[in-house]
Amino acid sequence: MIAGMQPTSSKPAGSSESNQGLLRSIASLLICIHLFCVAVVLAANSPGNFRRSPLQGRLVSIFAAFTRLLHFDPEFTPYYYTLGRPLDDDTWLVIDLYPSGEQPVAQQQLASSIQLPDGGSNWLENRRRGFQLAKLLAASADPPSENDDITSEIARAVGGWAMRQSGNGRAVVRCMRRYSQPFDLAAVNAGFPADRPTDPAYDTTVYEADVWTDEDKQVQVQKRASRAEVAPRQTGGAAPATTPTVNK
Repeated sequence: MIAGMQPTSSKPAGSSESNQGLLRSIASLLICIHLFCVAVVLAANSPGNFRRSPLQGRLVSIFAAFTRLLHFDPEFTPYYYTLGRPLDDDTWLVIDLYPSGEQPVAQQQLASSIQLPDGGSNWLENRRRGFQLAKLLAASADPPSENDDITSEIARAVGGWAMRQSGNGRAVVRCMRRYSQPFDLAAVNAGFPADRPTDPAYDTTVYEADVWTDEDKQVQVQKRASRAEVAPRQTGGAAPATTPTVNK
C-alpha cells in the first residue's frame, strides 16, 4: 500500500445504504401488518360490537394463529363496567345455619351466618367462584329466564357445603342483589341514601330457599315463595266452592 493513501472498500458505498433501506422497509411492513391484525381483533371485540360481521369473523379466524398465540385477541372480553341491567348489579349469597334439620327455622336459634364470597382479593379463585355462583343464581331466578332446576341445584350445593363445614343440619340460602344508583342522584327515591350507595336499603332478596339434611343424610331443598307468587288473602265473601291446588 502506498503511504498516504486511504484503504478502499471492496463493496460499493451505496450497497450498505440500500440494504439498510430494505431492512427498514421490511420492518415497517411487519409493524403495519402487526398493527392491522391487532386493530382487527380489537374492533371485533369492541363493547358495542356484540355480533361480528362475516368479514370480521373471517379475518379474526385468519389472524388467530398470530393474535391468539401472542395473546393479542381478548376473545369477547367485555370492556364495559355495567350496562345498567339488573344482571350487572352486585350479587352475593348469604347462608344462615341452624342446628337441627328436623325442626323448622322458626323454632331454632340462628347458629351462624356465612356470606359468599367473603372478604379477600377479587383475584382469588374462591372469591371469583362465589361471585359467579351468585350471578348465575340471580340470573336463573329472575322472571324472564327463571329456571327452578338451576336455582335449586345451586342452593342444594351451597347449603350442603355450608352444613358439612359447620356441622349444622339446616340452612337458609339467600341470593342478595344490590341495586345501583342512577346517574342523576336527584332522582333517588325517598328512603335510599344518595351518599351511601352500599346502604342496606339498596339490597333486595332475589332468591330464598330452605336446605336441610333428612333422616337418610340426603340434602333436600325447598324454595320459599316470593310475595308475587303468594295468592292474596281473602278478607271477605264466601269461601270458594273448590279448594285450589298448588303446583309443586
